[in-house]
Amino acid sequence: DYLVPKGSEVCLSFYDLHRDPNFWPNPTEFDPERFVLEKIRKRHPYSYLPFSAGRRNCI
Repeated sequence: DYLVPKGSEVCLSFYDLHRDPNFWPNPTEFDPERFVLEKIRKRHPYSYLPFSAGRRNCI
């Protein structure tokens, strides 16, 4: 957990997030099974953000 002071700017590296071995075993290998519904339900909701997330997402 982190405390981000009000007014701070936060920049995420989606490249690194999508290759984090804490969320993705063997992150550099192509594995379409990562996206089957059963596995999607088990992972952290913000471990994969192809277009952003939350109240102010870009789409």
